[in-house]
Amino acid sequence: MILECKIAFILNKNFINSVNNTDICRKLFVILSGENMSRNVHDIYDVILKIIILVYKEEFLEFIGVNKNIKEVLKTEFVTFDGSKYYLDFLCLLDDDTLCHIEFQFPKARPCDLDRFFDYNIVAQVTHGSLTETIIINFTSKKFAEKIRRIGKSKCFNPHYVYLGDIDYVGYWRKINIKVESNLKLTVFEEIAILVTCLIPDCRKKAYMLDKISILLKNKELFDKRRFEYVQAIIQLEIENLISNDDRSNINEVTDMTPQAEKIISQAISEVHRKSVHEARLEGRQEVAKNLKGIMDDEEISRISGLSLEKVKQL
Repeated sequence: MILECKIAFILNKNFINSVNNTDICRKLFVILSGENMSRNVHDIYDVILKIIILVYKEEFLEFIGVNKNIKEVLKTEFVTFDGSKYYLDFLCLLDDDTLCHIEFQFPKARPCDLDRFFDYNIVAQVTHGSLTETIIINFTSKKFAEKIRRIGKSKCFNPHYVYLGDIDYVGYWRKINIKVESNLKLTVFEEIAILVTCLIPDCRKKAYMLDKISILLKNKELFDKRRFEYVQAIIQLEIENLISNDDRSNINEVTDMTPQAEKIISQAISEVHRKSVHEARLEGRQEVAKNLKGIMDDEEISRISGLSLEKVKQL
């Protein structure tokens, strides 16, 4: 069953600089007041996964079966010559000087998403002058196989699909439990499995798992000391945002965030916030344009809606 997240959080323009550590955990999701439109509540999952990939980088890629070495993490906001804005979930330069573009899709990508991802791919490729591979990370298991987006007769957009729900978490937790009993340090993949487990829609016992993880975190020696503060912070975000108030009250707070952890979390929140606002505004303009189709000509619709003439013609 697809998990439906029903928790909403408010993020104002002064959020990053004005709230304390507890607020950072509790005010992640954006309600677009003033936009007069509603959006699916998926941003909290994007925020958490973005933090994980910023912390673990190529180790996370290897965890999901993608063997690439990251040379540099790149900015994810682009403005084209006609003023159009594009916001990617993650973009990096690899050691072979090609680009890796990653999109997070909760619970899974839809066929209509591929047009947008193709645009992101081309914008990144043109901006940096490098071949760009797109990876689409779905939170659910493999129930979707729309892998090719055909552009005309000669071009194909063929992103690489990853399904987090198909990872063997049972196997990982079997190894984790053995190491906990023996007081042995966890591997980096076992750390990542701990962080990703409760993001999966099929994880129906999130409160139980997060309580178990919060107990694990009391034994600092199980974790890599360089990443421990980030693991704590990510789990605290999950406790504050993925379970009910009643369930949360039964789990002790696992950390007060350090400045280093707060910085990377603030970066992820800010980037997801900008992308969410932009996409909501774009959807609103598209809805206006659709309502005017057949009433006005395309040029006039373009002027009123703010969409390019080409996008209006595609509606």
